Amino acid sequence: MLALVGVVNIPIIYFSVQWWNTLHQGASVSLTKAPSMAHIMLEGMLIMALGFWSYAIAVVLTRVRCIILERELTSEWVKRNAVD
Repeated sequence: MLALVGVVNIPIIYFSVQWWNTLHQGASVSLTKAPSMAHIMLEGMLIMALGFWSYAIAVVLTRVRCIILERELTSEWVKRNAVD
């Protein structure tokens, strides 16, 4: 049921910027037009987005490493390379 609500709600949220343009600010960044925000703000936003994705990838890779080490805990290569 919750997935159905999400399927209906996502397009409404996305298109609300065009439908009710008096309530919402227009898109500041678009693939088809030049950005309408100041370049310093755009640079800051892109740096933060890059930082966020770098952190997210690092966390996922660390978690995968932990899962592999837990799974292979009794294997010889883990015992040989374990750091105390």
